[in-house]
Amino acid sequence: MTAAAETPRAWATRHESRSERRTRLSVAGVAGGVGATTVATAIGAADRGVYVGRAVDVLVCRATGDSLIRAGRAAQLVAAATGRKPVLAITAADASGPSRPVTARLRLLEPHAAAVIVLPFVRRWRELAVPLDEVRGLLAVPRTELPRSLRRYADAAHDLRAALDTRSPAAARPIPGRAAHTSTLRRTP
Repeated sequence: MTAAAETPRAWATRHESRSERRTRLSVAGVAGGVGATTVATAIGAADRGVYVGRAVDVLVCRATGDSLIRAGRAAQLVAAATGRKPVLAITAADASGPSRPVTARLRLLEPHAAAVIVLPFVRRWRELAVPLDEVRGLLAVPRTELPRSLRRYADAAHDLRAALDTRSPAAARPIPGRAAHTSTLRRTP
């Protein structure tokens, strides 16, 4: 399809304004395959792929030592750049949940995040050809109408969304290397 043949609505959808992109929630993973796309789809946020230093609202990692270390460092970078702590979403590596050492490491991440949410493992999604179809709209479906295997994930997604909604707004931060703006100008004699 050429640019001339593209409808105005399709163009507007593909080329959302910068202000819309800033106001929409964004999700990034600390590595590939950690579940960032699943989380973004579940909460209706923009999927930013692998974290590369841009400000995001949610950081996703696996419940493994290496992934948690990456999440801690990325959370510190996001907080330093934006003045706002991100929410950490930890995807369970298997049905047994986080081990004791991983749970201890999760507690160490709490000061660097607005919230730490552990997302349960959903075995059912490994068997589906397109699991994102099941994830889409998960927050809109009443809990009682969901299959039993999805209820815990839906509860965690609701907790994640609530944590995002209750975060404090970003404080105005001065640009590094520049003096803070003052309301009155002072001249030296």
